[in-house]
Amino acid sequence: MEEFFDQDKAKAFVYLLSDGDNKNKAIISEDQLLVIRKNQRQLFSFKSISSLKSETKKLLFPLILGGIITPFAFLSYFANFFLPWVHLVAILGGMFLYYIGWFGKLSFTIIFKNGDELNYYLPAISNNLQAFIHFVNTLLVDTSDSEVRSLLFFEVENKDILFGNKKIANHPFPIIGFTYRQLIDMGKSVHGEKLLAINPAKAGVEIKFTYDLKTNQMRPMLEGPVSEEAKVKISD
Repeated sequence: MEEFFDQDKAKAFVYLLSDGDNKNKAIISEDQLLVIRKNQRQLFSFKSISSLKSETKKLLFPLILGGIITPFAFLSYFANFFLPWVHLVAILGGMFLYYIGWFGKLSFTIIFKNGDELNYYLPAISNNLQAFIHFVNTLLVDTSDSEVRSLLFFEVENKDILFGNKKIANHPFPIIGFTYRQLIDMGKSVHGEKLLAINPAKAGVEIKFTYDLKTNQMRPMLEGPVSEEAKVKISD
């Protein structure tokens, strides 16, 4: 496991709980994943990760404990009629534990190549986190062209309007774009005439993801001009 993570080279990040909560977020660079949970940092190399996913994990301890307490409390009630409220509380408590264990908790999960899994339990899985997971899994599929896979793509008539800090009248923002995988899934080429590739690590601004009703996907959104250093020319 690596010890150093250069946040200046971050390609994407997502807040795990609420926007602006820097004590709970995940960040990726060219070949590393940094997870900060409750202000505790854990750093992983892409070489050790198979994929990311979100899931509902059953909780074994309350599931087993509830499964033991409930039937025994029920049988004890009929064997001994004294203190019926104690038996009733035990039955309800056991059923509640079983309920908690069965329905489980939402988890942001890292799956390692050796088969191990690491779970970060969260109260909710946001659309932004789902988009982050999809984005990282795209990078993990094939690291040979990870640079291209990490780019974001935007279709614009005038590409120059996306760069610089000047306020432009009748500007086209916000502009909704595509990740590499979304572009390929739609049958589009990265060499499209009106298509502009952006390196999010050099954009100079935060590029957020927004839910697109037309495609039912979380897509990258430009809210204003980005640094010209972010422009990437895709070789044939």
